[in-house]
Amino acid sequence: MLYPDRRVFRLLLLLLDMLALVAAFFLALETRIALNEFYTYKMTYEAAVVRVPPLILILLLWIPMSWWLALYRPRRGVLVGSAAQVVESVVAVGILTIVVTFFIRHLGPDFSRTFVVFFSAYSFMTLMAARAILWVALSVFHRKGYAQERVAVVGAGSEAKSLVRHLESASRLGISLRGVIVTAPGGDGGTLGNPVPVIGALNEIGALINTHRLDRIIAVDSEIDRMGMQTLAATCTRMGVALHRMPANMELQVSRLRVHEIGELSLLEVRGLQFTPAQEFIKRVFDIVVGTGLLIFAAPLMAVLAAIIKATSPGPVLYVAPRVGKGGRHFAFYKFRSMVADAESRKAELAARNEKGGHIFKIKDDPRLTPIGRFMRLYSLDELPQLINVLKGDMSLVGPRPLPAADLDLDGLSREHAFWARERTRVLPGITGLWQVRGRSDLGFDDMIRHDTSYARTWSVWQDIRILAETLPAVFRGRGAY
Repeated sequence: MLYPDRRVFRLLLLLLDMLALVAAFFLALETRIALNEFYTYKMTYEAAVVRVPPLILILLLWIPMSWWLALYRPRRGVLVGSAAQVVESVVAVGILTIVVTFFIRHLGPDFSRTFVVFFSAYSFMTLMAARAILWVALSVFHRKGYAQERVAVVGAGSEAKSLVRHLESASRLGISLRGVIVTAPGGDGGTLGNPVPVIGALNEIGALINTHRLDRIIAVDSEIDRMGMQTLAATCTRMGVALHRMPANMELQVSRLRVHEIGELSLLEVRGLQFTPAQEFIKRVFDIVVGTGLLIFAAPLMAVLAAIIKATSPGPVLYVAPRVGKGGRHFAFYKFRSMVADAESRKAELAARNEKGGHIFKIKDDPRLTPIGRFMRLYSLDELPQLINVLKGDMSLVGPRPLPAADLDLDGLSREHAFWARERTRVLPGITGLWQVRGRSDLGFDDMIRHDTSYARTWSVWQDIRILAETLPAVFRGRGAY
């Protein structure tokens, strides 16, 4: 999520944190007083003046200490980043409380040590609550169109087109796309083909920043020459506008990027997308536990669907076909048969009617679908047998959609989309994923690439839970299912 002004955001977070510390302080004091019967010394509000460190001094010292420790620096990930920030803050609060106590001599041996424990514990809860309140408030503002960051894209080619399409759907992230800036005076939208306006050319970037009050500019590297990029960077630096550069090739697009410094030299480090052993273990345990529960719950429905399929059309109940899994290895993929028995042999004659590109074959009114198959496709009921694939370890509940082995090369990769194909095979394919909950078959192949790599970059258990939660309403809506 982006912010309308990072300085304003940090100031709001600082003020909320100070309120959170005030709440934690009095909660700790109330807890200590409530537990008087367990202590020799009976704490009172009057005694607190000499038994606990002064709150005002802690708050005054918190401001320079948080700046010195860079507690409000940008973090990667909402949940993990916020938790890490809170843990650092709680440690800082504990140290600050002890330091204040040390320098205030009148506290001495009468200092309530258990107060520090209570204060630290409550600080964790109230600081997390402060962040939750701020995130909820920002989400509400973003949905209503307020407090959005004003962004412009520099470029007008195919890569800029893909970037613009992504940003157009990102209003929930606090982004307001103001327009496109072309690289040459008098240029048009090129191949963009969307309603986002061209607001000007790169040679007038300073005036455009003021006219449209831009907060951030995203430049497509492949569409700007060296001098143009230097001018853009210098202007953005001078005017305090954040500048982001979109890598010019797919290898960078499907990798994690980090800045690695050697002396005074800054280098861009490219790492392939890959789960750590700990992440794979957590994900596997999650799949087994949740997958087993879902299979038990869905077993009666699966039995009914199997009986209907058998009774209404000749052929097997299950469709079993090789799909590409982790590492490019083929595995037997299960789903309820939703088409006529000779559907595969008729695929070639229907190739001209394919409505998708890349490695996706989809026809909205596919004549090979059976009546029960069309119903199952609408609500994704044909996917239920893939719970068996999950328990076998061939698939995960959440991940990139497994593609038919026949649509890719024999090694499970793609010469046409080499980087994307190689990187997506680093993770297990899934029954559902970002592509499914963002529009299913209504989205194109480029969207699949973007969602696949986004999932691998930002994976967490919470993200899997959120995608599973979004899957159910997406299935009931039936949008993009065919």
